[in-house]
Amino acid sequence: MRVIFIMSDSFRRDHLGYLGNKWIHTPNLDRLSKECAVFENSVVGSWATVPNRTDLLIGQYGFRERPWSPLKPEDITLPMDLAEKGVRSQLISDTANTISRECNLYRGFSAWFHNRGQEGDPWCTRTDVPFELKCPLDGVRYPAERWHQILMNRAHRQVETDWFAPGTFTLAINWLTQNRKLENFLLWIDTFDPHEPWDPPQHYIDLYDDPNYNGRVFEAPTYGIRRKIGMTDRELKHTRARYAGECTMVDHWVGQLVITMEQLGMLDDTMLIFTADHGHYLDYPGDGGLIGKPSATGPDGNWKASKDPKENTYHPLYLTMARQPLLIRMPGQKKSKRIRAFAQPADIMPTILDFFGMKVPGRCQGESLLPLIKGKKKSIRPSAYSGLHRRMSLVTNERWAYCCWLGMRPAGLWDRKADPDQKKDVARKHPDVVRKLHKELVTFLRSVGAAEDYIEKHDPML
Repeated sequence: MRVIFIMSDSFRRDHLGYLGNKWIHTPNLDRLSKECAVFENSVVGSWATVPNRTDLLIGQYGFRERPWSPLKPEDITLPMDLAEKGVRSQLISDTANTISRECNLYRGFSAWFHNRGQEGDPWCTRTDVPFELKCPLDGVRYPAERWHQILMNRAHRQVETDWFAPGTFTLAINWLTQNRKLENFLLWIDTFDPHEPWDPPQHYIDLYDDPNYNGRVFEAPTYGIRRKIGMTDRELKHTRARYAGECTMVDHWVGQLVITMEQLGMLDDTMLIFTADHGHYLDYPGDGGLIGKPSATGPDGNWKASKDPKENTYHPLYLTMARQPLLIRMPGQKKSKRIRAFAQPADIMPTILDFFGMKVPGRCQGESLLPLIKGKKKSIRPSAYSGLHRRMSLVTNERWAYCCWLGMRPAGLWDRKADPDQKKDVARKHPDVVRKLHKELVTFLRSVGAAEDYIEKHDPML
């Protein structure tokens, strides 16, 4: 039995054809979805990059107790459990946060490989690469030194496999070819694309914008309120094109991996999972006018918020960010199955252990998704629970999205049916719903051992 898990960082679910997008090219994932369980309500647990992957690897919700931090010494990861049954695990990643920057998310894997250089990873020094900007420095998310490192890291590119996602998938394809006789394995592919900087090969950008565009280029725009940080509508169109191009690039290489699986005869005995850790705001409907991933903005609209909480605007975790794509193809599956039940990252570890016939340990707080896929259950939880460490918590159900800031500002409530773009906060109109969902949040946090007194005593209407 084999499992291939693919993480594509910051891939918006509404940029996929099989989920309704009409203009972005994702033919390979669209084709794959016709042979998968399509989870229509997959919602992030702990936000963002490192907390999300921690949920995935230990099967727990960490957003109330764990900041952006390495795994704890006592954490037992998915690959460590699999090793007990003799299952080999391989991590192939270009996401610097999984391996460098003092994070140890490779822990327990039989082997791991870091395709280095992404997002300013200190990978090389190039004195022949000048510091260049195509927009003002205050329009770039990264400081000058780190942006120069990004320029140095990508200066060698000539062919597509020199880019990060193509190179990472090529490594994974080679690993599959070399290990095709291995009967039991977990291959974990973690690519940072389409996370910024948005710098795919030019032909991907040309699919979505005028090839002769000569305006300012925001490859990694600073986070904040889009209009306040100074990006024009025309520049936004080009920025969206760069992001869409990265989505199509990832889609192409997922297709190459699936072709390899078919050539190696792996489609009939391998579970294939594709997901993302969250979306990315690009001032689309439902993004609240934001770009990037800000949870708060200062008076100038920039994500570098004021030290005085009264001067800041606190933004909810909008569902365009919180909802994720999730595809699971069972061995030999030929038909699509749409699943409305709520799924979350903490469910992935129990699902994989269940697939290998292993008992899910009691420390896991997620649930196996196999009963949903096999039709033995219709749901595993009434709502999805998400959050940013000690800043906000989100409860999502079929009707409502409830966000609680615990004293930073009053709670927010959005009616998903009447207001799918979350334009109007109706908390004051429905205080009974607010208090009901806050009570549900407290009950959930208690169930995972994370409810503190101040959460229980907090009045969400204040």
